[in-house]
Amino acid sequence: MPKTISRKAIQFMAGILLCLLPAGVAWADGAVYAMTNALGANAVMVYHRAANGNLSLVQIIATGGGGSGLQLAGVDSLGSAGSVQLDRGHHLLFVVNTESAAANNGQGSYNQDCSTGTITSFLVGTNGTLTFAARVPSGGMFPNSLTVKAASTQNGTAGGDLLYVLNAGGPGSCNVGPNITGFQVSKSGTMTPISSSPVNPGLPSGSGEDCSAASAAGYQALTGAPAADFACGLNPPSFPRSPAQIRFTPAGSQLVVTVKGTNSIYVFPIDDDGRVGYPTVTQAPGPAIPTYFGFAFDAGGHLVVTELFGSATSIPAGGVGAVSSFSVGKDGSLLGISTHVEDGGTAASFIALEPIDGTFAYVGNNLSASISSYSVATDGTVTLVNGSAAAASGPNDLATASEGGLSFLYVVEAGSGTVGAYQINLADGSLTALTAGTGLPTPAAQGLAAY
Repeated sequence: MPKTISRKAIQFMAGILLCLLPAGVAWADGAVYAMTNALGANAVMVYHRAANGNLSLVQIIATGGGGSGLQLAGVDSLGSAGSVQLDRGHHLLFVVNTESAAANNGQGSYNQDCSTGTITSFLVGTNGTLTFAARVPSGGMFPNSLTVKAASTQNGTAGGDLLYVLNAGGPGSCNVGPNITGFQVSKSGTMTPISSSPVNPGLPSGSGEDCSAASAAGYQALTGAPAADFACGLNPPSFPRSPAQIRFTPAGSQLVVTVKGTNSIYVFPIDDDGRVGYPTVTQAPGPAIPTYFGFAFDAGGHLVVTELFGSATSIPAGGVGAVSSFSVGKDGSLLGISTHVEDGGTAASFIALEPIDGTFAYVGNNLSASISSYSVATDGTVTLVNGSAAAASGPNDLATASEGGLSFLYVVEAGSGTVGAYQINLADGSLTALTAGTGLPTPAAQGLAAY
């Protein structure tokens, strides 16, 4: 059973941690934020990032909403990437609350309510600690990914940020399918909805995505997760079919969404008011199996995407995780650069690029307990460097930070309840372990941001 943290316990621990900080001290370093995703009592754990990359816990703060607890695929309870996000200037932090009414009991009994999710915003202090700002409905069910960009500057005055959330959906009886919903964000962290658009995970048919008994049994054997992970029309949605991540392109003029169930990538245009237009949808050739998952953009704006099951023609499939890369056209079309570059891992789901020059990418192999490294060329070509650059217990969300010419990689290790910390060797992309962050509940924790 997953560990949970009550709101009273959160307040008590937060008070002790803050008392340990000397009065008037301001950090010259940074912070790392990890989400507990605790059922009914979601919270963010704040770690001080020292100049050398080491982590120390300094605050635990409630979101005011509830997480999912243990759901979906065990060490990937949200089935997504990017559920915690900082704005560009790290003045605001945003997190999702799925508001799940119950956790999976390990016997395939999933929550089937119609609860609307929420989003919480926090103000980030000069020392990295958080102050609650606002909490609003997410515009759908089971929010699992966020993206934020700075609004355009007019007359020399910066406007509010633009925030989009990916809602993965829930039971068909609720009549609320997957969608993306946008918000205008004020400097004080208030969020006002402005636009929404549906995302289609496809009909429950086709190899691997049809929630069949055979696929469910095979998936259970591979992951150890309940076969009900394959059940369609529940809350949370079926892991292999749900949409996985949302993110703005570097220019901010487009939104990209990955959808596992149809093996598709959506590219939405964004107008000057922050409203989305009709998307261009690219579907991988061959059998429509769940594969595209997490993604990032390199320094040249190329899309670098993880593939949960690589080029496998049916699922489940182990040891075939991969990465592909694309250029993104102004019309939303995708042109392939590298295709199915395998890392030998299982469930390659999460990705982050080295933050100084972006020449290395790191992939969390969620079910084979490893982090892989790739090199990323200036033309977007990706090449495997090390299929097992580091060991990690149930790695999900990744984040990076840099200071004084040093680069750091952080990873939520849901299996051990820690935030793994590494220094990136800029010469060859190798990783050196640093002091990790501790105290996360296991195994439901998910979501990470850093600066």
